[in-house]
Amino acid sequence: MQNTQPHAQPYDDEIDLRQLVAVLWRQKVMITAIGILGAAIGVGASISSTKHVAEGLFITPGVSASNYKRYESVFSNGARLQQYLQSTNQATIHDGALLVKLADEPNGLTNALKPEFAFTDRDSKAFGVKVEDAAGAMIGVRIQVAHKAPTGGTPVTLLAEYVRDSIIRVDMEATMLSQCNSFRTREQELRNAQIQNDFAIRQEESRLANLRDIIARNPEASGIGNSQIVSVERGAERFLSPAAQLVASEIQIGELKLAEVLRERDRIASALKRDYYCQAQQALQQPTTGRAFLDGIQNIQAAAFQGQDKSIDVVEQTWNELDVERANWTNTYLQSMRFVASPEGTELKQRKPGLALGIVLGGMLGGMLGIMIALIRAWWRGGFEAGNTNNTKA
Repeated sequence: MQNTQPHAQPYDDEIDLRQLVAVLWRQKVMITAIGILGAAIGVGASISSTKHVAEGLFITPGVSASNYKRYESVFSNGARLQQYLQSTNQATIHDGALLVKLADEPNGLTNALKPEFAFTDRDSKAFGVKVEDAAGAMIGVRIQVAHKAPTGGTPVTLLAEYVRDSIIRVDMEATMLSQCNSFRTREQELRNAQIQNDFAIRQEESRLANLRDIIARNPEASGIGNSQIVSVERGAERFLSPAAQLVASEIQIGELKLAEVLRERDRIASALKRDYYCQAQQALQQPTTGRAFLDGIQNIQAAAFQGQDKSIDVVEQTWNELDVERANWTNTYLQSMRFVASPEGTELKQRKPGLALGIVLGGMLGGMLGIMIALIRAWWRGGFEAGNTNNTKA
């Protein structure tokens, strides 16, 4: 007896690696050409991404990590930068036009201006900044400007002047407004104190006249109780002898008049400072730059002191105090604010990706694309044949 089983014809869909290699070898010229094209595209992408980057560290004494947010909101205001460039007639020059475009970019100024913090004493010595708490101190603003064409670093310098101007205006607006209101209030307080002092003097003079009248009517009363001990607490001083009370009243009047002289000096100084700070505060409401304001504040001081006799010691003292304050501002904003190193001539080329990386990535992607195209072409033309095997078992 012979048993015959039905013939089975299994199909094997796996592709022989030898066929793959053969297909790729036949298409090696095309794959190589596409790889070279990809590498060329990578080179082009790298070259097109080339930017000339200039940066510098601008030291800003007085600006700390805790109050930086107050200045950052002003720094990142693109409209304010454009206004500053227009007010300084720099919006149309090359550097100004470049910064105008930077101001129009989303987060352009935020990326260009970043705070720089010092964490060690070594950093403080390197940057020439003395700080009490080096671990949380801010030493300045890192300014970076990137452009496709070389700039020489001059836009960084212009942007630093904008940072300086913003800090001056923020500080001066707060200082002038606060001082103007403070000395206005101070003048009113001194006037009220003067009224109270005048009343106290009249009271003491009236008391003094009464004591003299008592002594005139009772001459023997001037010697009464010279050796007695009387507590002067809670108004018990009235039990002293009229002569002792007379002397005390004269001393009190002298002290009140001395306080009146000191108060008058304070009132004159407060009035002068009130006029000075309030006029300066009004000047800041006009379209002006921070540097121009500092340059012109001496004229405001002269206007506030117009008609005053500088031979009077309190007037001269007040003038000198304002002079010292202005000199400190000049030193802080115009001299101490500076670059650690000039950004001019430090411009560097940056490419993302770099030239070598662009060649490698472009070549790899091009080669992979060429392999895929070669395999698809071979499949489309029927270059792959599935192996069929027939197994017969008796």
